Amino acid sequence: MAFNYSITEQKELVILEMQGKLVDKAEAIDIGAEVEEEMASGHNHFIIDLSQLEYMNSTGLNIILNLMNKCRNDGGEAVVAGSTARIKSLFSVTKLDTIFTLKDSRDEAAKYLKELSQ
Repeated sequence: MAFNYSITEQKELVILEMQGKLVDKAEAIDIGAEVEEEMASGHNHFIIDLSQLEYMNSTGLNIILNLMNKCRNDGGEAVVAGSTARIKSLFSVTKLDTIFTLKDSRDEAAKYLKELSQ
């Protein structure tokens, strides 16, 4: 399956949902610009939903890491939700599971972000 993504707003949260296989930076080049637009409109709490992402390499990790850094530098947070076992393993092997907040579902991520912002 080719890579696809969507960005939607849900109350004060922004949901970035990734689908398919992310292996080429050119496939995700617009994500950074769309994230910048959301942040310019005052959104700095993101849920990165990877439940439909089948595979990613260092390109995908770099995109997610940049998003997290932008959020944190702006006083917000980015939470990864719904990772498959394969993706969780990638976070673990690269030790990025110590940097990212990983939640099993969007609902858990939303609850975490809500508690964080109180």
